[in-house]
Amino acid sequence: MVCNNSVREQTGQKMLELTVQECRLRWLGHVQKMNDERIAKQVLRWVPEDRRKRGRSRITWQDVVNKDIKEGGLTWEEAMSLTANKC
Repeated sequence: MVCNNSVREQTGQKMLELTVQECRLRWLGHVQKMNDERIAKQVLRWVPEDRRKRGRSRITWQDVVNKDIKEGGLTWEEAMSLTANKC
């Protein structure tokens, strides 16, 4: 039996969690650069008017991205300005 961590170290691969996190942040940058008329950009800034049902609230994509940004040591505004400055 070989531990997953030792296999990753030997092969030089990153944890899957980090790879998915990078993809989410890359998609955020892509959406940030879109025209304001695009649906994906509108959804990013959309705030629902209705209240949610009782119980635990669902985790949204934006909640997960906010967590990824905070783990990177940035605020939402800093991340948006970084994506806006890229060519």
